Amino acid sequence: MASNASRPVQRRDLGLWLAAAAVSTSLLALAALLWVLLAQSWQAFAPAPVALLQWRDDAGEHSLLASVLAQDEQVLIVRGSEWQRRGDAYRRVLRSSLVHLSFPADALNLRLADGREILLRGSEQSWRGLDPQQRLVLPGADGEVPVRGADLVEVVAVNALSGWQRLGTGLQRALGFAGGTGGSGLFAALLGTVVLVMLMSVLVMPLGVLVALWLHEYAGNDQLARGLRAAIANLASVPSVIYGLFGLVLFVHGIGGSLDVLLSGTTAPVPHWGRGGLLWSALTLALLTLPVVVISVEEGLARVPPGLRQAALALGATRAEMLWRVVLPVARPALLTALILAVARAAGEVAPLMLVGAVKYAPALPLNGEFPYLHLSQQFMHLGHGVYDLALTGSDGPRDLAQAHATALLLLLVVIGLNASAIVVRNRLRERSRELSA
Repeated sequence: MASNASRPVQRRDLGLWLAAAAVSTSLLALAALLWVLLAQSWQAFAPAPVALLQWRDDAGEHSLLASVLAQDEQVLIVRGSEWQRRGDAYRRVLRSSLVHLSFPADALNLRLADGREILLRGSEQSWRGLDPQQRLVLPGADGEVPVRGADLVEVVAVNALSGWQRLGTGLQRALGFAGGTGGSGLFAALLGTVVLVMLMSVLVMPLGVLVALWLHEYAGNDQLARGLRAAIANLASVPSVIYGLFGLVLFVHGIGGSLDVLLSGTTAPVPHWGRGGLLWSALTLALLTLPVVVISVEEGLARVPPGLRQAALALGATRAEMLWRVVLPVARPALLTALILAVARAAGEVAPLMLVGAVKYAPALPLNGEFPYLHLSQQFMHLGHGVYDLALTGSDGPRDLAQAHATALLLLLVVIGLNASAIVVRNRLRERSRELSA
């Protein structure tokens, strides 16, 4: 009996188990999301095997050299040479009509600068040795299709690739897509997204911290302060497209149009500030994320030990000095938490940006080597807008949809990277604040 009485009592905390289950589910959902995006993205870059198909139907016998994209027991989905435009060579071939199917080792996949793929048979080295200015007519085309050597982006003997070579070719294509400029890559959209998020952070954080300081340190808890807190909390639930309309009316047409009139003396024939741009987009996102920042910072200020405030005031510091030198340094982890939430909210927004500055294609980068280096009035490309454009308005459905998944994966990695950097800094500051509080 004594031995049984001395055993520790095991507590079954249902809340702890539910919290652990929720965290595990969230991590599994994130892993599943990354896996789906990665698997779908790989379809856009993986070299597809090239087959020589011969089939017979009511119109006679046909022969085609095509990339096999998908297949089952009844049908093959293939893409032939895109002689005229990208996305015009998809075909479904019934297995029951096939006469011959083979994968020739000398099949070549020629990728052109405009995104088209041409499938031929021949020597890979002969195509690699072309002069950039040399013009030739591709064999097998319906009519003459002149191509210069400079138009050839890639020449691959697809069927001769090993598993590792196929992986390397796919990764090389993916890196080229992520770092490419112009309309065939994501570098401009990646740069526009990062610059926009950083500019938004610079604008929203000082304003959000000042509002939170006023609410917590000066406004008190009277009826007016409670009303303002309720209004700020309600603003966090406003749909983002409403912020886009507000930014279009206030920033683009209102302030931007007035600046054009003020600077030019009359209505400018070509608006400079009175059109969508980087600055108006950053201000719109700053308003969108302001409630999140204010709520997070005020909660962080409430966790600062009152003894630190009293000690600073007892040593002769003014209230402003106490806030600037004691309260805000201790609350810096909360400030970084607010920044993390703001970045996570703003980086994926698309609807407001389509109204105030983001475009499908921008010929110039918002950040470049020309003075003033950061061009605030310039329209820009955005990864979120790229996902929308590729998924819904692309000319090549299967390939554009796979590239939309790749763009979404890159956007997710950018958000994770920015948040991870802020989390590392926040954890270090949190340790220092704990030492100071102790």
